[in-house]
Amino acid sequence: MDSKLSFSDHITEKVNKAYSILGIIKRNFQHVDKVAFVLLYKALVRSHMEYANTVLSPYKQYLIEVWRKFKRELLN
Repeated sequence: MDSKLSFSDHITEKVNKAYSILGIIKRNFQHVDKVAFVLLYKALVRSHMEYANTVLSPYKQYLIEVWRKFKRELLN
C-alpha cells in the first residue's frame, strides 16, 4: 500500500512476479504437455496472483487492464 492508500505498487509487483514465474516455467519445461503446464500454472502462477485477491481487487481501470493483459498473454 502506498501513501495514497492504493495497491497499485503491490499489483504491479505481483504481475511482474507472475511474469517471472511464467517465464521460468516456459524456459525449463519447453516440451511439457498441456495437462502438466496447467498443473504448473495453477500451482505456481495462479496461486500467486490470487493470493489475498479480495483485499487488493483492483477498482481502477488501468489496474484492471494490467490483470487482463497478463491473462491475455497467458493464453497466447
